Amino acid sequence: MAGKLRTWVVVVLGVIVAVFVGIVAVAGAGYYFFTRHIQTREASPAMATRDFDEVRLRFDGQKALVELDSRGNFVKSNPGTRGSRSGTVPEQLNVLAFDADDGGVGRVVRVTIPFWLLRLKTGGGSIDFNGKRMNLDDLRLSVEDLERYGPTLIVDHSSVDGNRVLVWSQ
Repeated sequence: MAGKLRTWVVVVLGVIVAVFVGIVAVAGAGYYFFTRHIQTREASPAMATRDFDEVRLRFDGQKALVELDSRGNFVKSNPGTRGSRSGTVPEQLNVLAFDADDGGVGRVVRVTIPFWLLRLKTGGGSIDFNGKRMNLDDLRLSVEDLERYGPTLIVDHSSVDGNRVLVWSQ
């Protein structure tokens, strides 16, 4: 009887250790993903404008798929606007955001979201436009729409207080 009890204790301890190692592995993978896909830095409005102009130049003359008002509310969609007509399927969704501070220096945040993650979590990811959270459903877009359009400019939004958000697929 004492041998069976010891075996039972060893099995329970083994399961507890395995669960703990699994939790540490998931936390480590999450940290790795976060550090590889989200970059943030301080920037003046002029520096941020250069960052936005550099990205915007790739889509020269193209209207964004979605237009928002100064408060970040959906205004209209431009479904005729398309990116590459080569049939290229985008691999990632990119967000470039500038949060202007009253002191003149703000923060530029660049987020890269792989499309495989968007496919797993349809409608679950959201973007902050001027304090208002929106997801692809709010923008009246789906992952399938974005794949069909190819690499394209999705949102180019500027607010009255100097904040700006640029969303594109590539």
